[in-house]
Amino acid sequence: MMKLSTMRKIVDTVDANWHSPLAETIAERWGFDQGSVEYFRASANFVFTFHRKGRTYFLRFNDSKERSLPALEAEMAILHYLKDQPLRTAQPVLSRRGEWIETVETDAGVYFAAVFEGLPGTQYDFGEFPNDQFIVWGQALGRLHRILKKMPKRYYHNRASWRDHLLFARETIPAQDAAAVTELERVMSWADNLSLSESQMGIIHFDFELDNLRWDNGVVGILDFDDCAQYWYAADIAFALRDLFDEGATPDDRRMLEFIKGYTQETDLDSAALQHLPWLRRLHDLVSYASLLRSVDIEEMSDDPEWLIRLRNRLNGFIAAHRASFEG
Repeated sequence: MMKLSTMRKIVDTVDANWHSPLAETIAERWGFDQGSVEYFRASANFVFTFHRKGRTYFLRFNDSKERSLPALEAEMAILHYLKDQPLRTAQPVLSRRGEWIETVETDAGVYFAAVFEGLPGTQYDFGEFPNDQFIVWGQALGRLHRILKKMPKRYYHNRASWRDHLLFARETIPAQDAAAVTELERVMSWADNLSLSESQMGIIHFDFELDNLRWDNGVVGILDFDDCAQYWYAADIAFALRDLFDEGATPDDRRMLEFIKGYTQETDLDSAALQHLPWLRRLHDLVSYASLLRSVDIEEMSDDPEWLIRLRNRLNGFIAAHRASFEG
């Protein structure tokens, strides 16, 4: 999640018709049909859609202070590797200058931008997701991991690891936040002593939830590799199924079992790794908590737009919920 101060700079340029002159300036590096650039969302990235010759594309950009160029270049390299694999992924598109990533200087700052193909298919919310498709969801993740396990280690360069994420949490969580600090110490101790084989670690997607997938005639298309990182493969399972955990699901939940069944049809999974799913979820909660603390960086002002008031309140609600879970 980016800082709210960063988000406001760009969202304030979006008009009532979802158009932004700044986004159009950035999208011009690729070219677009007149009037087609529209605001889509802002979270970890700014995302706008646009059309070019009738096709849909997604413009993604970040303030240069939010993402590093080497990390983005590493993401592009991984996507290029996956392009030649039996997998459907949203691939980047070359700019008019033949670049995968454009550095754009604007009055509002310097931004790193990339454009991705739109993938066909349906996006599901968790509440409407068919129970008989959990096995297909698991197969899709297992297939991705089977391919990533064969990916040469040089592709790991400049991608964050679980250790980097926990160090970020340590640097971000204030010392007076006693419950969170205690939880962080517990999780770091667990992670440092986790004994899973090297074959159970590698690059993971990190956010294999339903909002990053498109379902098209039985084929699952995968979006948003911008957070891919070096972790235990089991972490991708824990992170993908966190809505199930939120419901209080136990390891014998039929949906979880179907997901694991599908996963193991595509690649192996150390049975010991499944015992660590709750700990992996706790790790994710800590990193998310630290990210939320960092993002809420502007105090309430009398001229705040309604969207900012709602979003700040929502993020503060997430922060309070995480803090309560640590205290519990």
